[in-house]
Parts: sequence; C-alpha cells; structure tokens
Amino acid sequence: MNRLVRFINSLTFQLEITAKIFNALAENYFNREVKNRITLAEYILLDTLICYPHIDKNTLAKTLFKERGYIEKLLSKLIKKRLIKEVKNNGKDIQVNHYELTKDGSRVYQDIAPKNDKMVGILTKFLTESELVTFTRTLLKVRNILISLSDTEY
Repeated sequence: MNRLVRFINSLTFQLEITAKIFNALAENYFNREVKNRITLAEYILLDTLICYPHIDKNTLAKTLFKERGYIEKLLSKLIKKRLIKEVKNNGKDIQVNHYELTKDGSRVYQDIAPKNDKMVGILTKFLTESELVTFTRTLLKVRNILISLSDTEY
C-alpha cells in the first residue's frame, strides 16, 4: 500500500464516513416515513427481537455492537410504549430474562417493515440488487475477519 496515502483517504476513514452519512440519511428517511411513532434505533431493536427470539439484554448489546446501558434504555422505552414485554425465565440455575413483542409491538413492526424495503428500493436506483448483495456480503466478511483478529469484546 502506498505510504503517501493519508488517513482521510484510507479505507478505514471512508467506511466510517460512509456509515455516518448512510445512518443519518436512514434516520432522516425513517423519521419522515414513520412520523415519530418509534425511532430507528427502537425499530432495529424490535427487528432483532423478531430475528432472535428469547434473546437477553447482554446478547442484544453484543449483537447490535452497543453498550449494555444504551440497550437497557431502549428496552425501557419500548416497555413504556407497551411494544415489548419482559419475560422472566424461571430456569433452575440462572434467571435470565428475555423480551418479546406485544400485539401492539408486532402491529407497529408490521406497519413499518415495508418502509424499510422502500429505503433499499432507493438504493437500487444507484446500485443493482446484485451489487448490494455482493457489497453486503463483503462487509460481513470483513467484519467477521476483524472480529476474529481482535482481542476486544464487542
């Protein structure tokens, strides 16, 4: 690699800036579409609970690469909005609670999920569907490689 390449032109910086821009656009689009019923972060948490039933808050934090305190605040907000409920596991050795969507939570999720498809539809105006799939797979591959090389807990 050329040693004259400055950090602002590096892959690391370009990925970070692109992710920030994409996230800001996604939040703006999401807020406009759902009219502040829930935030994008809350929607992502609902989506994760659907993908991974019986997940606890520690695993949620690891799955979403977020601090546990942040996840606890989101869970608390969703419980107050009555979109999720905490389910107590009555295991013999360890009591680990998990979260499930309520009927209202499922309804909100089902109403919003198609709007996510619209966002992907916007991207397909600029990239083909196969390019998006390839790009996503490449990002997942890079992320998994980086995680395997790191001694940091995510």
